[in-house]
Amino acid sequence: MTRAKLAQLLPLVVLALFSTSAARAQGVRVFVMGGGSFLEDERFFTRLGDRFRSNYASGGKITFGGEFSLAPVFGFEGSYGYGRNNLRVTDLAASQTLAYGVRTQRLSANLVAHSPVPVLGVRPYATAGLEYDHLGPTSQAKTLAFTQGFADQLVTLSASNQVGFNYGGGIEWSFVPTLALRLDLRDHITGTPTYGLSSARFPISGAAHGVELSVGLTLHIGR
Repeated sequence: MTRAKLAQLLPLVVLALFSTSAARAQGVRVFVMGGGSFLEDERFFTRLGDRFRSNYASGGKITFGGEFSLAPVFGFEGSYGYGRNNLRVTDLAASQTLAYGVRTQRLSANLVAHSPVPVLGVRPYATAGLEYDHLGPTSQAKTLAFTQGFADQLVTLSASNQVGFNYGGGIEWSFVPTLALRLDLRDHITGTPTYGLSSARFPISGAAHGVELSVGLTLHIGR
């Protein structure tokens, strides 16, 4: 119930902060990034006497966002990300692995602190905030789980929604006055998704770490 309420409130918080910041902003950053997504969430479990391992394949993600200045070195950032990290389930006795396509969407709200002066020609920044993640199995993944099985059982997969937090940082290099190259590294932490399956069918729990390394461009408006 608490996660559901947070999931409903987070988009409203993002909108409210964006509106407030826009009214007082001294500058705006608009950015687009793309890069690798490495979801670390390896689990081992037993089902009907058989031992299984679940983990995720590395994937890619693209992120769009904007940052409004709150002070000379502080800002509020909102972003949307879309990508994929396919779920793999391995029967350890049979050494057989089935892969289930998963598409991820993320809405995040962060505070950002920038270095007041460039360091070796670049401007570092640090960031932390909250996020809402939607992990949805593809139609092919749902068909596979329903016809060939998921951990030796026929199941119906559904989307998993998670509220989490993230932290990280990066650097920006302004190669022209209004355009900068951005390098960004973040760790996104949520609960382990279960895709609508009960603990009896998919007995896993814990935290998932989604490490993302991205590169992109930032457009500075109103500098």
